[in-house]
Amino acid sequence: MPVTAIVVLCDVLVCALLLLASIGLIGTEPTTRAEETAAWQSAGQLYFGWLGVGATAFAVFGMPKALLAHVSTMLLSPIALFVLLLLLSSGVG
Repeated sequence: MPVTAIVVLCDVLVCALLLLASIGLIGTEPTTRAEETAAWQSAGQLYFGWLGVGATAFAVFGMPKALLAHVSTMLLSPIALFVLLLLLSSGVG
């Protein structure tokens, strides 16, 4: 159980940091369409790399609960974080 909680916490933090970096709140803000595209592509590569390496590691080490937590968190947290960001930017939250 503690490993699963740590996995979920780390995954949420990674997804939040990648989202913030891709829109320019962390690091340099993209000013052109090419920089914006490059930021999103870099964030996407890091996201899928984290997802793939984590899933592979948990499968190899025989940690099914951590594997399920990792995959579900990595698939659901970007959606939740994006909705939260939209709510905050619109002034609803």
